[in-house]
Amino acid sequence: MNVRSAGRVLILGVAVLLTPWVSTVSAQAAPDDPSTLPIESAPALTLPPELDDFYRPAAGAVTATEPGEILRVRRVNPAFFGLVQLNIDAWQLLYRTNNSHGEAIATVTTVLKPRGEAPAGGRKLLSYQIAEDSVAQYCAPSYVIQSGAIPADYVNAAETLIPIAAGIGQGWTVVLPDYQGPNSAYGAARMNAQATMDGIRAAERFEPAQLSGAQTPVALWGDSGGTIPSSFVPEIKESYAPELNIVGAAAGGVAPGDYAAVVRHNNNGVYAGLISASFAGLATEYPEMARVMRERVDLLGQFVLASKKVLCHPQGALLFPGFNYLGTFGGSDPLGLPEIRDAIADNPLGQQRPTVPIYFYHAQNDELIPIAGTDAAVDKYCREGAPSVTYVREFAAEHISGVATHLPGAFHWLRDRLNGVPAPIGCDISSPVSTLTEPQFGQALAEILPPLAQALVGQAIGQQN
Repeated sequence: MNVRSAGRVLILGVAVLLTPWVSTVSAQAAPDDPSTLPIESAPALTLPPELDDFYRPAAGAVTATEPGEILRVRRVNPAFFGLVQLNIDAWQLLYRTNNSHGEAIATVTTVLKPRGEAPAGGRKLLSYQIAEDSVAQYCAPSYVIQSGAIPADYVNAAETLIPIAAGIGQGWTVVLPDYQGPNSAYGAARMNAQATMDGIRAAERFEPAQLSGAQTPVALWGDSGGTIPSSFVPEIKESYAPELNIVGAAAGGVAPGDYAAVVRHNNNGVYAGLISASFAGLATEYPEMARVMRERVDLLGQFVLASKKVLCHPQGALLFPGFNYLGTFGGSDPLGLPEIRDAIADNPLGQQRPTVPIYFYHAQNDELIPIAGTDAAVDKYCREGAPSVTYVREFAAEHISGVATHLPGAFHWLRDRLNGVPAPIGCDISSPVSTLTEPQFGQALAEILPPLAQALVGQAIGQQN
């Protein structure tokens, strides 16, 4: 039995033992669907993707479609931590996208919108990329958001509140893409970004989302691992999806501009577990990297890799702290091996000048992703004439606290872009001691917390907008 098969058996056992979490389809019914797509009912039994046939398209269906084309649709009942029912409309779309080599694959995006009629001209769209940071499918946002889901990834479950409060609360439609795809390709920025853009394409084709097609103003947002696609999209948008009206991308705790530096920084550290998880995820997209890892990594390293393939990131990140993963390659420096070096070189930031306005936030004392890589990427963007870069380098913060301290700035910046306020021209780089004392911090909380509280007690939010 291989690792993935063993993982599926383990997941099935947990799912059976925890059947009290199973949804009874008790949320309010979504409105009648006006589209011609066959929409499946919400599942009575909430299964993880490893065991859910919805994630597996019919044979030949993927290659016969274009990127962003919808393959299957179903209603779902969204809930916080699998239990607290959310009074919003929700569907999941299985759609075609491409892997890192241009080959057809299928993944899922979750479409959330406020109850009721759309405003004149359609709704705005927020694509929020949750920090999945895992190599097991049951850690994907599409599973975490469903009523009846087992909240093994409690960090991702908590993060769903950000787009719900800040996005649905503003009256926007929100999409949560499974941007890591069917093989959970954690760290594969190129593929992750393509899957994100194709998820936007799929949502814009889905009439119940109440969007206005390719004219829909779209914003991207992600933190930590969610910045891997969110910050890479602006670099490849014009070549991959030029028709999309992406008005801005916000990213906090930004994905590395220098993968090798991040790996070396975390090796032997508290969060060394993230290295093996990202290597396992990246290798799913690069067969030669996977081959080298099979041949060179010693038995202890293989055991560590296997553990990461069945764990979500709260467990995987903390397992084996201080581990010297780079030392498991039989004395070789894995970052110098051509097969690994080439895979890594395909995915860092700074390869192309972004064509989308960006808002980057990075803590100067980030303990996971050294700020030097983000500094270098931003410097390159500015030297090459990027149209709009806002970069906040906060001193009194680190990676985890930065999730909260950057939220108000990102929220206001994205809302301005979606409301048609032009992005600042050129580069605006600031290094505040703290963002907590800025007026917009309290103002943003006053705007985000009320809809959050309403959502958690079952009230409909976003209708007034």
